[in-house]
Amino acid sequence: MAEIWDVYTIDRKLTGKKCIRGEQGNLAEDEFHLWVMVWIKNPRTGKYLVSQRAADKDTDPLKWETVAGHSVSGDTSVDAAVREAYEEVGIRLDPKDATILATKVATSYDGQRHNWIRDSFYFETTDEPDLDKAPTEEVIQTKWLTFAEIREMYERGDCCMNMGDLYGFELNPVPADRYGDIIGQTVKGVIDRPMGTYHPRHPNLYYPVNYGYVTGVTGGDGKEQDIYLLGVTEPVNEFTGKVIAVYHRYDDNETKWVVLPCDENGNISSDIEIPDNDEIYGRIAFQEQFFSGILVR
Repeated sequence: MAEIWDVYTIDRKLTGKKCIRGEQGNLAEDEFHLWVMVWIKNPRTGKYLVSQRAADKDTDPLKWETVAGHSVSGDTSVDAAVREAYEEVGIRLDPKDATILATKVATSYDGQRHNWIRDSFYFETTDEPDLDKAPTEEVIQTKWLTFAEIREMYERGDCCMNMGDLYGFELNPVPADRYGDIIGQTVKGVIDRPMGTYHPRHPNLYYPVNYGYVTGVTGGDGKEQDIYLLGVTEPVNEFTGKVIAVYHRYDDNETKWVVLPCDENGNISSDIEIPDNDEIYGRIAFQEQFFSGILVR
């Protein structure tokens, strides 16, 4: 039976439409499907579970990967993560133990349209995989490896390409208090790439939001700290705003601050709706689709 997926907007609102696996190329530009990656760590050994794809897989046969798969109709991404872990490697995970490592919204890059939203989850367990329990035959063998060993496999070309999105970081969640001294700050700065303009060196990169930097604050690249200014519907040249979130990039030395306009005392107007995480991911996807990261609030 064909696998049926729900279709979402860029900010993860259900459209009511369905998509049959294999026909996602027919999705419109503003329609997306959801899939997951699942990183499973044994806390006693510090090693991560990887599995080798079956020889009859349509894509990447015999390549190594983490547990991964699509969310079928009715699934949340956590549902999909737990189900895929059991179907592929025979491990039953508890959804209450799930931690989001990264979320990525892909629109189009490398000349291709992607139309997907991916959540990468982190679980810890001491349970061993059991392929005899797995109800599918998608996997032919498994290994527990250190992050360094996974990196070596990837460099040899033994892994699926999607593992490269998480290649630049140790597979551990960002602490919730990592940016506690930043979130809530009132900051001022300049918008050097206003809404409706294009990147000066990359003419295909269009800015649907105001993008700029905080005056007097240095970011990870040694330049001014970059920000996304949301809550504004027209181009502006400067801002006073409150930091409501930080987008932590794993595969880059920069973070991006998410800012809403406020007054000098840090008060956000009641006319401005505070965006939820999914809306923020959708608004910054035009640029963050090129990176792997997580929103910290």
